[in-house]
Amino acid sequence: MNTLRSGVVLLLLLMILPLGVANAQWHKAYRDGLEQLEDQHYAKAAELFELAMREKSKDTNKIRAFGTVFIEYYPNRELGICHYYLGDMAKAQHYLQLSKSQSFSTRADHFLRQIQKGGKPPVPSKTFEEPEPELERKPKAEPIPFPEIEEPVEPRTVIIGERMSLAVLPFDSKGFGQEIGNMDVLDKMITGLVNVNRFKVVERAQLEKILEEQKLGMSGILDASTAAKVGRGIGVDAVIVGSVTRSGNSVSIDARLIDTETAAILSAQDAFCNGVDLQSVSRMVYTLAEKIKGDFPIVNGYVINLDATRLTLDMGSQVGIRKGVKCHIYREGDSIIHPVSGKVIGKNIDEIAEVQIVDVYESYSIARVTKIKKDQPRNLDRVISK
Repeated sequence: MNTLRSGVVLLLLLMILPLGVANAQWHKAYRDGLEQLEDQHYAKAAELFELAMREKSKDTNKIRAFGTVFIEYYPNRELGICHYYLGDMAKAQHYLQLSKSQSFSTRADHFLRQIQKGGKPPVPSKTFEEPEPELERKPKAEPIPFPEIEEPVEPRTVIIGERMSLAVLPFDSKGFGQEIGNMDVLDKMITGLVNVNRFKVVERAQLEKILEEQKLGMSGILDASTAAKVGRGIGVDAVIVGSVTRSGNSVSIDARLIDTETAAILSAQDAFCNGVDLQSVSRMVYTLAEKIKGDFPIVNGYVINLDATRLTLDMGSQVGIRKGVKCHIYREGDSIIHPVSGKVIGKNIDEIAEVQIVDVYESYSIARVTKIKKDQPRNLDRVISK
């Protein structure tokens, strides 16, 4: 019995040991990289961060290092800072933006703004060298401090331009009797989308007027091309169509969000509830609205390449961007200074253009210019999803 128990313990140790060694390797590489970065050995620090990322590639504000010890882990951010001080702005911007998309930090955002301003980084005063013999080792020079971060530094959530505009067209209803009249799904859908605080939603009265003018009536519109035509008449970016179905004592709702220019389906979601009472249906509709909101996150980024009317943006599928989404291109100007406190309270913003995403990749996307508002877009102009 004791022999069997000893064998089980040995097997568990053999299973756990490789994992602990692997964790120690990435953790040691990251820790050593931070030390080399502090000592201004930027090239060596970059090598160590790349080594750590072979095992753990994503930035996070909490990761288990070993046992019950958790640390902040930002290898992409620190690698971007290494390239910043080495003078490679393209790589610096890539890794800093990647870090910011994975786990926002004021440090990454600060260095990205430094790149946007076009200021040249301090010339690195050191490159990595082999350690000198202990007796001849010179005192460690005081490291050049990182540039001070302006306060306050907040996540880039400033809303620029209008939000994505929607119209909810009447849903097709199946399996309902008179009780559906007491539960206006269209009104509840509009209310749900307004309450998620993400979209600009057309009021029902305005919608009914447009439908009456086009002699479509308040019946379910399921055809995508017809729905897109109605949406263009209203002047919205997308329309929501769908159906609500009763089966016994349960209700399901299916919705599609259709681009009004292309009639392409941008999102398809559903929800379900047990019960035809007001509370159950209201909860179901709100769940559906939250799901639709989740498909269209507010995403910030930069223009990183220009080619005629096509732009490359550093926002890809990993941050939630999807084909068909429209974005605002804008440019930050001079700071706005409070006349009494003297504090910076914002920046002057120029809306440059509107673009639409046509191709999406993991770390970047391609967009076409749909509307020029003030100027042609430039490299490092800011971008925010509509």
